Amino acid sequence: MVRRLALEDLRLVRMIHDLNADVDSNVLAFTVSKIADSLEDYERNIWIYDGKSLRQITRGNSDFSPRILSGKGLVFLSRRGLGRDKPGVEVWYLPFDGGEPMRIAHISGGVNDLRIVNGMMYFMSNVGPVQEDVKFVGDWPLWFNGRGFIHTFRSHLFSLDLSGAIRQVTSGDFDVNAYDVEPGGKRVAIAVSTNRFKPYRNEVWVINLESGERYTVLSNYSVSAIKWSLDGKYLALVGNDLHRGLATHDHVLLVRPDGGEVIDLMRSVDRNVGNSLNSDVRGSPPPMKLQWVGDWVYFMMMDGGSTRLVRASINGGVEVVIGGERSVEDFVVMRDGTIYFISMDPLRPTELYRWFNGNEERITNFNDWVNSVELSKPEPFRFRASDGREVEGWLMRPPGFRQGIRYPVILEIHGGPKTAYGYSFMFEFQLLVNEGFVVMFMNPRGSDGYDEEFADIRGHYGERDYEDLMEGLDYVLKSYDFIDPGKLGVIGGSYGGFMTNWIVTHTDRFRAAVTDRSISNWVSFFGASDIGPYFANDQIGGGEDRDFWAYLESYMAKSPIMYVKNVKTPLLIIHSLEDYRCWFEQAVQLYTALKYLGKEVRMVVFPGENHDLSRFGKPNHRLARLKAIVDWFNEKLKT
Repeated sequence: MVRRLALEDLRLVRMIHDLNADVDSNVLAFTVSKIADSLEDYERNIWIYDGKSLRQITRGNSDFSPRILSGKGLVFLSRRGLGRDKPGVEVWYLPFDGGEPMRIAHISGGVNDLRIVNGMMYFMSNVGPVQEDVKFVGDWPLWFNGRGFIHTFRSHLFSLDLSGAIRQVTSGDFDVNAYDVEPGGKRVAIAVSTNRFKPYRNEVWVINLESGERYTVLSNYSVSAIKWSLDGKYLALVGNDLHRGLATHDHVLLVRPDGGEVIDLMRSVDRNVGNSLNSDVRGSPPPMKLQWVGDWVYFMMMDGGSTRLVRASINGGVEVVIGGERSVEDFVVMRDGTIYFISMDPLRPTELYRWFNGNEERITNFNDWVNSVELSKPEPFRFRASDGREVEGWLMRPPGFRQGIRYPVILEIHGGPKTAYGYSFMFEFQLLVNEGFVVMFMNPRGSDGYDEEFADIRGHYGERDYEDLMEGLDYVLKSYDFIDPGKLGVIGGSYGGFMTNWIVTHTDRFRAAVTDRSISNWVSFFGASDIGPYFANDQIGGGEDRDFWAYLESYMAKSPIMYVKNVKTPLLIIHSLEDYRCWFEQAVQLYTALKYLGKEVRMVVFPGENHDLSRFGKPNHRLARLKAIVDWFNEKLKT
């Protein structure tokens, strides 16, 4: 018997992530996460698959990031031996030939991007004194979303062996943002940032691990991933030259480890590397991943509302390997050409799949619970905007949909702005349609998945992006006769929260709105956000070197708080107290202004949460957030 989706069904979601493999022994390892029964946290455990059988091999309920050690055993991260308030993470080892997991080390600064090369573990970690109580601040940024106060820290590279011996590989007044160790283990390539006000402008260094000799391979690029070729002749990079600032697409770049010409392997493809599709059912963000197979480099790439697995040849040419209307979340290519990948689509959260010679099969069935629930399949639509560009969107009908009935519609607006909606699983969307709402979502100007020009709205927030959303809504109202034009709702988070604020201060066509982790004032955002000076200058000022004070009027002109007297739409504000990306003051000043002016507004505040509440927050808080949204729209759109 198929039933309606309920709020509590979020507890049934299984999130598969952290895929790793030994390409020689054909053994895979990955993490499976789920909401704990207490609703206070998540349970994370490691599973392996050997091509035939699938089994869970850890039960610590806080185990993640598995890495296979030469077919001999498994290294993974865990907090099983740490108290709730103790910082950092532990590194554990589980031999495949039997025995109990062994704790190797406790890394108080945390572990980022754990890798194993020639039997040695490498990772990035924070270095610097911890100020537990009073903060004596003399650097910037003082904090970072999800990490807390970071003003005393630098990110550096470390190595670790099975005996627990730790060596700090890099040191100095810079941050290591990405790295890869040469397959032979003699050299390491690192991307570093030396200017904290421009952390996206990087240098790539190659360091000889034996002699310590260092030389610069590349400068003044933005680099987010590095991978040595198997023969050590090339470095593949995910990066760009920032010719459109932060709107510039990342491409796969090729450079020799002694420097020289930078070759763009994607020069014929105007798309962005990585997976920026929005989803609220991930165990961790999709990795920025590169893998060499012969003369090909494999990677994930945005394309409209999908994320594809793609490969580029050093001899020229880009090919889609695994496409379809879905989100490829992670992958690994085995020696025999078999590809294992994690994927989701709008009707099923993440599962593990196998692809070989064009044939595909699903390996896991962790989310078979969706077979017993009535879900809504997004219907794509496209319309021609008033300036001639085609814009893509989707519509979801409520289960039990009947012609002749007019339904209230909720417009969902994604964050970023350079992210995208599309063929991923969104529990929030499915919950709203099961409450009897039509849900529509779009990729307006500023979105990822299309060409760079489409993504570049620097200095023009609230202009073409706003017009796309309103024209898209007009198209849907004209094209679908089952939507009630008198019962329109809008909701968005982060940039989508800014746009929701912009909408309710510039039109009264919506009957209810929800603004989540939003931006109301770009002037205070500049000074309070963990990314404020460089993000605001680039996105609102229109260039990274804008003089904030000279462009102050532009920042104010793009701030919804300046138009708050125009608000007629009832507004629900949702915000987290430890959101350092869009700090809580953004919500407070909007709420205060609306209250002062006698407007209808309510606010829901989540202590102990950050900018990622809707995706990775405490389960009980995520459920409370979803309930608040549903209750608000039920109250305002169904009467």
